[in-house]
Amino acid sequence: MNVIAPGNFSPKLRCEFRQPPAGDPFPGHVDVQGTPIVVNFNHPSSAGSPSIAASFTATVPGGYTEDLGVIRILKGTDCSLEADLGGVDLDGDGVIDWTVSTASLAAGDLDGDGSAEIVAYGSDGATLAFTRKNGQWALLWKAVFPAGAPWAPCDPGNHRCALGWAGPSIYDLDDDGVPEVVREGVVFGSDGALKSLAPPGYASYSAGLFSVVANLDQDAAVEITNGQSIWEWRLVPPGGGAWVKEPGFPGASASAPGHVAIADFGAYGANVPAKNPEIVVVRSNTVMVYAVDGTFALPPVSAPVAFGGGPPTIADFDGDGLPEIGVAGQNYYTVYDIDCGPTPRPGGTCSLGTCAFSGVDKPCPAQGYIAWSRASQDKSSNATGSTSFDFDADGVSEVVYADECFVRIYSGKTGEVLSSQYRSSCTWYETAIIADVDGNFRADLISPSNKACTAPDTGRACTMLDANGVDPLFAGLRCQTGADCVSGTCDGGLCRCTASAQCCSAKNDAACIDEGYKCAPPPAGTQGAGNTCRAARPGDISGIRVYSDANDNWVRARTVWNQHAYAITHINEDGTVPKTSAWANNWDLPKHNDFRTNVPGIPNGLATGDVTAGAADKFTCAGASANLSSLICNRGAEPIGAGLHVGFYVDGAVVCSTKTTTPLAPETCETITCMWATPPTNDAHAVDVTVFPNDDGAYAECKSGNNKALVQHVFCKP
Repeated sequence: MNVIAPGNFSPKLRCEFRQPPAGDPFPGHVDVQGTPIVVNFNHPSSAGSPSIAASFTATVPGGYTEDLGVIRILKGTDCSLEADLGGVDLDGDGVIDWTVSTASLAAGDLDGDGSAEIVAYGSDGATLAFTRKNGQWALLWKAVFPAGAPWAPCDPGNHRCALGWAGPSIYDLDDDGVPEVVREGVVFGSDGALKSLAPPGYASYSAGLFSVVANLDQDAAVEITNGQSIWEWRLVPPGGGAWVKEPGFPGASASAPGHVAIADFGAYGANVPAKNPEIVVVRSNTVMVYAVDGTFALPPVSAPVAFGGGPPTIADFDGDGLPEIGVAGQNYYTVYDIDCGPTPRPGGTCSLGTCAFSGVDKPCPAQGYIAWSRASQDKSSNATGSTSFDFDADGVSEVVYADECFVRIYSGKTGEVLSSQYRSSCTWYETAIIADVDGNFRADLISPSNKACTAPDTGRACTMLDANGVDPLFAGLRCQTGADCVSGTCDGGLCRCTASAQCCSAKNDAACIDEGYKCAPPPAGTQGAGNTCRAARPGDISGIRVYSDANDNWVRARTVWNQHAYAITHINEDGTVPKTSAWANNWDLPKHNDFRTNVPGIPNGLATGDVTAGAADKFTCAGASANLSSLICNRGAEPIGAGLHVGFYVDGAVVCSTKTTTPLAPETCETITCMWATPPTNDAHAVDVTVFPNDDGAYAECKSGNNKALVQHVFCKP
C-alpha cells in the first residue's frame, strides 16, 4: 500500500463566507453564534459536494440577538451561498419564522428519501425541519411549542431565548429505521408529531443541554442522561414511547445536571460490566466521570479558577489507547486524565505537562487529574465547546478549540499550539468542527465567527495579544524543509520570514495579514533564527471560514458532522440515521473511543493516492489548434478528489492546462483534454508535449516521480 507521511501543520484559508451576495434578503445576517454542521445533501452523494449549514443573525454593535436567525447553506467547495431558510412566514400564520441563532443545527434523513434534513430551534418555541427535494429547499414540518417543555419561546423584548444555546439531536430511538428528533429530552417523530415530553424529573442546565443518547447498560434499549439521572426509552404501542427512569444512577454519589459526553474509561462500578461506558459531566467549575451506578471513575475535580466549563470532548490525547477529556473554560483549556490521578488505569500513562493557572506555565499538580492546561480567553460565556481530530494519523488526537479571539489546534499530548487562526465571538456553546467539506478526501477545519458584543470594525477585544499584536501561544507556521515555506527558509521547525508577504500563498502583506498571518519575532526562547509567521488579529470577522493544509498533509476525514452531540457511529456518512440496534458503540471500536471527535473516513488515514499519466496520450487537430488528451489515473491506495490540476508543457513552458472533473478511486482513470491554440504548423517543427498532472503540487501524493507522460510529434496544419 502506498502511504505518505504527513508533515507539519500549515493551515491556509481555502474559502470563507463573510457577506451574502447582492440581492440577498438578509444582507445584515453575517454573524454565526452556533456550531456549523457538514452534510452532503445530494442524493446520491456522488451528485455533488458536501455543504455547510449554520444559523446566521444580524450584528448588533455592543450587543446581540438570539431570536432572529436565518439558516444559510453554503457550498463546501467554495463557501458560496446555496440557500437561505427561515426569516419568512413558513406556515401561513402571519408570523415570521426565525430560528434561534445561538442554537446549533442537527441533520439526518427524517423522511427516508436517502438525503438528510435540517432541524433547528424556532424562535417562537417551535422546532423546525427543512428538506431538499429536486434541488429546492422547503419546510418539511413545524412542531409547535409543546406545553410542559423545559424551554420557552424567545422573549421579543430582550431577544433572548431560554435554553437557546444548545441544539437538537437525531437518533432512531424506536429502532424501526425511522429517526426521532430529541430536544431537551422532548421527542418528536420524523413527521414532527410529539411522541414524548421530557423525562420525569428532567432538569436542564445553564443555557440548555444537548440531548446525548447511548446504550449505557448493553440491554436492548437506549438511554438519555443529563448528568443527574438516566432514563431508558421504552416503546408504547402503537408507535409511541416514553422515558422511564433507571434506578441505579447516581447511587450514593451526588449528581446534578451538566454537559455530558460518553466513552469507556475502564472497569468502574460494582457489578457493572467492564465494557459499559462511563458518563462525563461538566458543571459549575467541576469535571467528573461516573460509572452507570454512580461510582466515580474520576472524582469531582475543581476546574481552574474562574473556569465555568463547556460541553466536554473525549479522545485519546496522549497515545496510550485510553480516553482523556478536554474542557474549555473562562481562562483556560484543560485536558483531564484519570492516569494523572493517584490510581492510573492498566496500560494508562500520564503525560504530565504544564498548567498556566498562575499566569505562567508551571508543571501541573501531581496526581491532580490534569494533564495540561493552556491560557485562553472566554470571558463571555465560559462555556464554549471543543472538538478533536487526529490530523496526522499518528494515534494521538489533536484538540480543536475556538475562544473569543482564535481557533487553535493543540497537541493533545502537551498542549503545544500547532496552529492558530483569528476569529471573533462573544461565545455561546459553539465550536469549530472538522470534516471533508469539498469531497477531496482531506480534512478541513470549519470555524464560525461573529461580531456580537463589540464596537464596529474591532471584533472581540483580545487581552492576550503580545506587543506585536499576535497570539502569544503560537510560535509560527511549522515546517520540515524549506519547501514547506513560502519564503523557502525553514529553521528550527518554523518557517522564517522577513515580511508578512512570505506567510501565505498570495505573497502580499495585506492579503496575508487578512488571512491571519503576520511576520513577527517568535516567542522568547524559540529555537532557530529570524522572524516567523505568527497568528495575526487584524480586526473584526464574522461568518464562516474553512481551512485546509497548505501542503495537503492533513489526512482524510468523514464528509459529515451532523450535530453538536456528535458520535461517529450515530450517523452514516450519507446523512442517513442507523437503527440503534445497528449501532456499533463508539467505545467498542478500535481507536474510536471518543465523543465530539471526527475520524478519518477510512481505516488507514495515512493512505493517499498516486497520480499517473499516460497510456492514451494523443492529439487531434481542430483547424490550427491541437486538442491534447491524456489518461490521468490514480495508482495509489486512496481516492483523489476532482479538480486535480494538469499542465501540458513544451520545453518547460505551459501551453495549456485543465483539471480533472470527477473523483478518481484507486485504479481508476479519467481522460482529460486541453486545447493548445498555437501548436507548430508543419511536420518539420513538430514537438513532444509533456503531460504533468498535479503540476502545482497541491495534492500530496505518495510518489511524485511517476506522473509525467508524452503526447508525441504534435503539429496541426492550418
